[in-house]
Amino acid sequence: MSRPFAILIGLAGLSLTAGCADIMQQSAVSQIAPEWFAEKAVEVKGEGYPELSDVPQERPFTGSLKEWKTQADQLKTDADTLEATTSAAKDTRTADEIRATAAQWRALAEGTAAPADPKPPGR
Repeated sequence: MSRPFAILIGLAGLSLTAGCADIMQQSAVSQIAPEWFAEKAVEVKGEGYPELSDVPQERPFTGSLKEWKTQADQLKTDADTLEATTSAAKDTRTADEIRATAAQWRALAEGTAAPADPKPPGR
C-alpha cells in the first residue's frame, strides 16, 4: 500500500516541478510578479552565470620575494609602533569622572544645564 502511494506522490511532485519551470516563461505572470521575480527566473534557467572563459587570468606581480618580505617586516614594525602609541595614549578614567560626564550630558540633553567646558573633567 505504501509503495504505490509513494510512487503516486513522486509523480505528482515531478509534474509540479515542470509547472514551476513553465511559470518562469509566461509573460502574464512576469507582468504581475514582484521585481525580484525576473532575476530569480534568470537564475533558475541557469542564465546570468559567468562562462569559464570569462574567468580572469592571474595578474602578474612585480618585485622579488626578498622585497615582499622586507615590506611585510616594515609593515609589522609600523603596526607595532602604532599599537604601542595608541595603548600608551589611553587614559583611564575613574568611575566618578565617568558619572560626572554622564550627568553633564544628561543635563544638556534635558535642557536643564548650560553647555559646559568641551573638555571632560579630569583632563
